[in-house]
Amino acid sequence: MSNWKHGTPKVAFVSGGGSGIGLNLTRALLADGASVAIFDLKVEDALMEELRGLCRGDARVERFVVDITDPEAVERAMDEAAATLGAPEFAINCAGILRTAVFTEMSYAMFDQSIRVNLYGSRNFAAGVLKHMRSGGHLALIASLAGMCGSFTHGAYATSKFGVVGLAEVLRTELKPRGIDVSVVCPGEIHTPMLEEERRVGSKVTEIVNEFAGVLPVEVAVQGILDGLRKRTFMITPGFKAKLTRYLARSHTGLFRWIVDKKVAEALKQYGDRTPV
Repeated sequence: MSNWKHGTPKVAFVSGGGSGIGLNLTRALLADGASVAIFDLKVEDALMEELRGLCRGDARVERFVVDITDPEAVERAMDEAAATLGAPEFAINCAGILRTAVFTEMSYAMFDQSIRVNLYGSRNFAAGVLKHMRSGGHLALIASLAGMCGSFTHGAYATSKFGVVGLAEVLRTELKPRGIDVSVVCPGEIHTPMLEEERRVGSKVTEIVNEFAGVLPVEVAVQGILDGLRKRTFMITPGFKAKLTRYLARSHTGLFRWIVDKKVAEALKQYGDRTPV
């Protein structure tokens, strides 16, 4: 149990709540006494049983199977969720994908999918939520440290996440007069299945460049994210090394680029720029 600045939300909407960060945040919200609507492509029956066991008092957890890239479907699912559980007091978009390749080897389809899921998905989530959220509410979008700084092989991912940070900056400005707070979560690498897959198929150069910001266990990352969300911090980056990376990328860009270029050069010398086959 932990203190929310404006009290525990009665109803929370979580996209990508069936796995990874979204699932961990869902568990924490249920433990705090919130009712949660999960939006995801797939949420297993066994997982729903486990989550129902975490509900406290009259709180409920419901799933809404939806593709975050489909704006009409997202809006319908959120209308249904609001009718079932009530208007969301807190909502966080955790749906996202990571596809990596050096830009010259990246297909249009890979780039397009990253933008549609990560950036348009954030837009669709925010639009669906804001139709129902009232004054006092809190909207959060998960971006990434890759939304602050370019890294190797992140042409599609960084482009989409820079867009999410930009969207959050605008939403913060527009929604403040309506009494709605906005947060954007910009973590470094977190030990999730998504990262394991990236390590398996991705470039060693990316791994070495990203070492600078560190890798957090998912439990530590989620706790840091929750601490920021409960305080309604605008930009949330868990972990000291990741915070330092964000600071350098935004405040000392020349120095930061020098560090990145040095690490890329060292990694290319050691591994070459080919991804494993």
